[in-house]
Amino acid sequence: MNQGRRVFSLRQILGLTASILLFVAAWAGGIKLRVTAEQANIREKPDIMSAILQQLPEGATLDAERKEGEWYALLVEKEGGGSVTGYVHESLVMVIGEERPEGKPPVVLETVEERKEPPIPPVPQTAPRERRTPAAQEERLSAAFWLGSRHAAVGDLNDGAQGLARYYESRLGASAGSEVQAVHFGYLLGAEVRVPLAYGFVFSLGGEHCSAESTSSVVLAGGSSEASYSAKPGFSVTSVSLALLYYPLRAFYVRAGLDYSFTRASYFYRYSHPGPGEADEFWQEWTGKASSGGFGCQLGLGFEWPLGRRLAIVAEAAFRGGRLYNLKGEDIYRDSTGYESQEKGTLYHIWATAGGTEVFPLVFIRNREPAEAGVVDSRKAEFNLTGYSIKLGLLVRF
Repeated sequence: MNQGRRVFSLRQILGLTASILLFVAAWAGGIKLRVTAEQANIREKPDIMSAILQQLPEGATLDAERKEGEWYALLVEKEGGGSVTGYVHESLVMVIGEERPEGKPPVVLETVEERKEPPIPPVPQTAPRERRTPAAQEERLSAAFWLGSRHAAVGDLNDGAQGLARYYESRLGASAGSEVQAVHFGYLLGAEVRVPLAYGFVFSLGGEHCSAESTSSVVLAGGSSEASYSAKPGFSVTSVSLALLYYPLRAFYVRAGLDYSFTRASYFYRYSHPGPGEADEFWQEWTGKASSGGFGCQLGLGFEWPLGRRLAIVAEAAFRGGRLYNLKGEDIYRDSTGYESQEKGTLYHIWATAGGTEVFPLVFIRNREPAEAGVVDSRKAEFNLTGYSIKLGLLVRF
């Protein structure tokens, strides 16, 4: 029985000794790691959105102090001296062994060739890897500034300018020598601020301004006299936009967003015909401006060409959509007799006749819905923002 007791005590002693050795090894030992990704980010905190302290290339080895969840903690040397604790995600490295350093060493940049040991095949990882996209790579606030052109369908405003020319043709029994030109294209300038999000997504807040007008003058020839008609439809659009950009590839992105547009539609009509004498020319002029605001949408594709770490050329083409109604403004009428009147109200699309059966579209600002003689139908005019934009500019990363 005494011999059995001595054996049991010896086993206890051996077990206790082994436990103490394992505890000391775990406390004093470090974890040897090798970078398996193209580039590993050493971050300030165990968070993918945390600031980057250092970047290591593929093949570099480093010593970690411990593991916290999915992250390895290690010491990183600061530029001004001293060290700070950093973290690297387990999906970017692999464990290649353990050692017992005397202290807690900082990061050691030692390549596979310097160690002269055969490379170890990477272990399959189940944890998600960090996405290597431009947004995740740079993680910088940026701003874009651009110039370009915007196309808009416009709609009723162009119909009114062309319809009034046809109205006078029918009324005079004349024919126009040319067509009234519609307005569609305008110059575009704008800027936006881009804030990087996770996994290749970028949020943007921007603004832009577009302005355009088209001037036409036609001669209405009929009988022994000639009349003339001039028209100048125009518009200006100032938009504020919120958009989400996604980078499926390094240099390309897809844009989807919403616009709120402040739009002003304008028209100028002038009709004149000669009188009995050269000084007896009769003329009439209408000048109107009406404004409204509303929401629209945009969907586009963009390309970035880097000029350096902080600069890039950006080009973008986008589809734009939206319609505005209930445009409010003022019309000013003048004629050769010296008469002048002002009328505030709503921009209307009017179907009117010139005394026959044919009807013509007219667009005027009226203080009430038109219902006088010659008016067949009327409704509130709309401004059609649907079209596209093309932009070229400069992207600056801060």
